[in-house]
Amino acid sequence: EAGFAVTAISRTPGVTYNESFDLQCIIKPHYPSWVPVSVTWRFQPAGSTEFHDLVTFTRDGGVQWGDRYAGFRTRTAIEKVESSNNVRLSISRASDTEAGKYQCVAELWRKNYNSSWTRLADRTSNLLEIRVLRPVTKLQVSKSKRSITLVENRPIPLNCSVKSQTSPDSHFAVLWYVHKPSDADGKLILKTTHSSAFEYGTYAEEEGLRGRLQFERSASGGLFSLTVQRAEVRDSGSYYCHVEEWLLSPNHAWYKLAEEVSGRTEVTVKQPDNRLKVNQTHKNITVLENQWVTLECQVSSRTSPSSQLSVEWYVWRPGHPEKEAVAQLSRQSTLRYGDLAVLGDLRSRLHLESPSPGLYLLSIQNATVRDSGAYDCRVEEWLLDPSDRWYKRAEDLSGLITLTVKQPDPTLQVDTATANLTVQEKESFPLDCSILSRSSPESHFAVTWYNLRAKEAGGRTEEEEEEEEEEREAVLSVGPDAVFSPEAGRWEGRLRFQRLSAVLFRLTVLQAGGADTGNYSCRVEEWLADPNGVWYRLAEEESGTVAVHVQDAGSTLQSVICSNDALFYFVFFYPFPIFGILIITILLVRFKSRNSSKNSEGKNGVPLLWIKEPHLNYSPTCLEPPVLSIHPGTID
Repeated sequence: EAGFAVTAISRTPGVTYNESFDLQCIIKPHYPSWVPVSVTWRFQPAGSTEFHDLVTFTRDGGVQWGDRYAGFRTRTAIEKVESSNNVRLSISRASDTEAGKYQCVAELWRKNYNSSWTRLADRTSNLLEIRVLRPVTKLQVSKSKRSITLVENRPIPLNCSVKSQTSPDSHFAVLWYVHKPSDADGKLILKTTHSSAFEYGTYAEEEGLRGRLQFERSASGGLFSLTVQRAEVRDSGSYYCHVEEWLLSPNHAWYKLAEEVSGRTEVTVKQPDNRLKVNQTHKNITVLENQWVTLECQVSSRTSPSSQLSVEWYVWRPGHPEKEAVAQLSRQSTLRYGDLAVLGDLRSRLHLESPSPGLYLLSIQNATVRDSGAYDCRVEEWLLDPSDRWYKRAEDLSGLITLTVKQPDPTLQVDTATANLTVQEKESFPLDCSILSRSSPESHFAVTWYNLRAKEAGGRTEEEEEEEEEEREAVLSVGPDAVFSPEAGRWEGRLRFQRLSAVLFRLTVLQAGGADTGNYSCRVEEWLADPNGVWYRLAEEESGTVAVHVQDAGSTLQSVICSNDALFYFVFFYPFPIFGILIITILLVRFKSRNSSKNSEGKNGVPLLWIKEPHLNYSPTCLEPPVLSIHPGTID
């Protein structure tokens, strides 16, 4: 046992996964092979403080493995050199489990005469530390940056490219993150493990992205893509991927070799550009009451063909400081009335329709003056976001439509011609009231007949007599609703009304008496009904007078002539100048003839004819007619 020593050596103190390394236990002096020597390799795993027997090369040439590291047997070879008793330990496919400290223990034995063994000496070698290193990573992920701007509802394409990898057998775990300006760190969207399992991150759960994510891996294995379907505005942010490279260790356990972060993709998701445009043309519309009027709201362009539109009509009425809502057609085609339509009668007269896409018509039936004002429409465009929620994208106002509703222009005309009428007592006489033109075919008329008689002068001053020379008495009044006024006392039972046509009314006075003599006229009022059925007076006109003279049963020609001024002048006044001129003409002729006769008488002895002046007898009263007599002259 003199000089007995053991040394442990290794040429590869540091190895990489799956590489092999050798350990040698050198025994000195070099004993011949028949000298019994046992060698035991002991192992202290990395991170541990205890040594355990790994394998023993027994004194009789056998091999005995330790209990704890049975896995070494499949990857470990032990060899003893016969000439030197040196023992070499070879380990293949190194892994983390082989990393640690190794030492060998050699024992020198002697066999006794009774076949027992005596250990003469034992020696322990130095410690050998073996480091098993993981492979040097060659993982490289693309660091390129890019920006994407897209409209919502479009897909967001995100790429993660592995440019190089450590081993063809590498597997990758890819983690996708998004970083928002309001967040300190990125939030995990999705993780795909090296075994291709999916795990959704907190961001995907919170934002409801699970149904909109689509992950793909290329056949080559180095390109990963994540697509966010139906992008929303809130999906805007900075996206990147985190790649982990995983390898299978010699012990058939996966380990993460390296990790790297890609470049960022700046994603901006915006709403579609506002293309809503409503016709801004200003219009002026003038209609008559009771007519229909249609107001147009034309959408000339819109953001999306699939958008929904809501239209609301407003009106600025004269004397009102703010505009009032009239009606609204929602995007679900629900009609709602504004306060103006609800409180007034407008609701029953409104009609809202859309005969073609983008064209909306508001019709007001039986327009009234109160409907006048400046109308406009406000159009809202609604779009459906990727989460199936409707949101208002834009709104626009139309041009003003100034609506003027006026009553019809009065064109009422009544016959104003005068007439003279003479009737016998106890007879009847008609009083016609003729309407030459009217303002509307729907007009109704109120007709009142008046009797104009000279007023008595007693008890009045001259000024009053000049101001009011005639007394106006209503004979009969017929309203637009055909309601008759009560008959006055002296007319009671003697009046008969007839409507001969829509524009000709006749009042017949029965049993005429002397008191009925006088001038008669009619006054016509034209009435129209507004859309609410309320009648109003549009115009009124007075007819010409009809002079009526009622003769007594015994009246003579003298009374007839005296009672009628025009006839009196025609009979008694106009003939005098005519007869005077005629007489003067006859006298002149006769005077010339006389002179001529005198000259003749001197010669022939014929007497001349002398004519006296005509004798005129005139009564200044109307009791007797004037008398005109011509007396013949005598012959001198």
